[in-house]
Formats: sequence, structure tokens, C-alpha cells
Amino acid sequence: MERNSNIPIRNIYYMLSYAYQTLNLSEYKDVGTEDFENVKEIYAEILSIGIPVLLRGGLSKDYISVEETSNVIKGKIDINSTIKKNTLINKKVSVVYDEFSENILVNQIIKATLVYLSRSNKISRKMRRLFYGFLPYFTEVTDVELELKLWRNVRYNRQNIRYQFIVDVCRFLYEQLLLDESSTSQIMKELQDEQRLSSLYEKFIYAFFKSETNFKVSRSQIQWNVDDGFTEALPIMQTDLILQKGNKTLIVDAKFYSENMVSRFEGGAAKQKSANLYQIFTYINNWEIGSDETVAGMLLYAKTTALNQPNHIYHIKGNQVFVVSLDLQQDFVGIKESLLALANQFFV
Repeated sequence: MERNSNIPIRNIYYMLSYAYQTLNLSEYKDVGTEDFENVKEIYAEILSIGIPVLLRGGLSKDYISVEETSNVIKGKIDINSTIKKNTLINKKVSVVYDEFSENILVNQIIKATLVYLSRSNKISRKMRRLFYGFLPYFTEVTDVELELKLWRNVRYNRQNIRYQFIVDVCRFLYEQLLLDESSTSQIMKELQDEQRLSSLYEKFIYAFFKSETNFKVSRSQIQWNVDDGFTEALPIMQTDLILQKGNKTLIVDAKFYSENMVSRFEGGAAKQKSANLYQIFTYINNWEIGSDETVAGMLLYAKTTALNQPNHIYHIKGNQVFVVSLDLQQDFVGIKESLLALANQFFV
């Protein structure tokens, strides 16, 4: 299996810069990518700068439900709990009330990450001490066990959106450290590494076109073009990126794999991954086309080190399907030029 995750650190930094505009703020201007030997170090450096920025703004609070036994009635009395606990003997009742508190999920994730990092020998002693020094600011936050499913429950709103970058970088660094510590096979590590960078790659592609071009850029869901209106149990078609200009629409699906093409046997001809082609072709066929609109699809792979890379344009049932690759190991100026050129194959 050929790997593509040996992306230069400076380019991972640039991908982060686009995916999260926060990284362009003045606090991060002195982060020099040439000083880092691996991606763990750059994630740790970002956290060492970003967490104090969060702390200066004060930890976010929200209303959380609190249950306790009290002789003071506040909120609602929980009759069932009062009876079960037999608290009336001590002239107390079980009450449930809302409290405006720092003890919310995003703060719990950051605290748990700081505890984990302060004990990890995979980062420098200086960083461990620094992260340990942040913990007193989280004394009102409950300790939780750090695990990946925590991030799946995070929901952002106007009050906590400033957390998104730091909480995501906490996840990137935690996953990277788990990968290093894992005793699983090399193939499994490569697959996990692939999945970890896939999310960043998708965010980067979207943010790049949003900030660097005058296309109309969106992440629309595509509705199934059914005949009778019945759509129950059909899967959601969520696009990575849709570019529109004039009467042209390009539906883009970003793909980050360890191998971009497959062959059925050693030395056999390399073929496109059928599931990906079916997916993009389904998107095209279910797009609601305007009277004079032209629609095309693009599978945009991150280039690997394998000899065979997708670089094809197909014409299928009147639609163009681009299957192309982007070299993330080149200079970033080259990455920008390549992305623009790939899109302009259709728009120009």
C-alpha cells in the first residue's frame, strides 16, 4: 500500500490556515513551520498559543441540568427520586434545576486533553509542563475520560464557535498520539492516518475555493430525484463542495486515500474505484438542473506515491466526470495553481 500522508509539515500548516481562518490571527503569526520535526509538534504549538487566547476571553458557559438533594426548594421537585432516596426523613427533597456553568462538553474535552498531554512522553517536557499549568483554570470543569466519541457530541453555536479550532486541533493531536502508541499493524495505522487527514483535506479544499475564488461555493445536500415523492430510508447525499459560476455547476468530492486506483492482481491495469464513480455519478444525475445549466462532477484525490494516478476526463450520458489528483507535497504556491487549474478545466 502506497502512503500519501508524508505531506510536508508546512503544507499541513497551510491546510489548517485555510480550513480554520483563526490560524491567520496575530497570535499565531510567529509559528514557523520550519522549526518542527513532525506534525505532533505543530499541533502542540498551536494549542500552547490558542488555549491562553480562549482563557483570556473567559471559559464559555451554558445552562446545564443539575440534580441534587436539598432542604431548599429550587427548580423542580423530583418526586420519584425523593421517594426512592427516602430523603424526606432528613427534611430534604430531590430537586432538578438549571445552572449557568463552565462545566460543558467543550471545556471538558479541553481539560481531558490537557490532562492527557501533561502525562504523555510523546511531546516535550516543556510542553507537558505548560499544559499542566493550564489545568487550574478548569477547576470547575468535571474530569471525563478522553475518548474519540466525545467529539461526536459537540455542537457549535454563536456562543461557543470560538472553540471549534482548538477543540478540533485537540482531536488531531490526540489521534496522532494514539496512532504512535498503537500496537496495531502498519496497514491499520496507515488506514487510521488516512482517515485522520481526510477530514482536514476536505475542510481545506472547501475553504480554499471559498476564500481564493469568485465561485459560488456551498456544501449542499442533493435531494433524490424520485418519481412519486417517497424517499424514506434513502441515504443522505451530502456533498463536500459545489462550485457554481454562470450556468455551470461542478460537484466536487474530495478523496484522501492510501491508494487512489486499484488493480485486481499484481501488475494488472489500474482501474478507478467503482464506488467513488458511482457516488459522483449519482450526485450528477440527481442534481436539479436549470433550463440552461451544465453540470459536471469531480473526484479530487490527494496524490499518493504510486505510479498510477487518476488523471482522466469521462463523458458519460452527456455529463463530464473529472477524476484527478492533487499533489500536496509540492510547494504551496503550486498547490494553489493546481487547484485553480483543475477547476478551470470545466469553467474556462
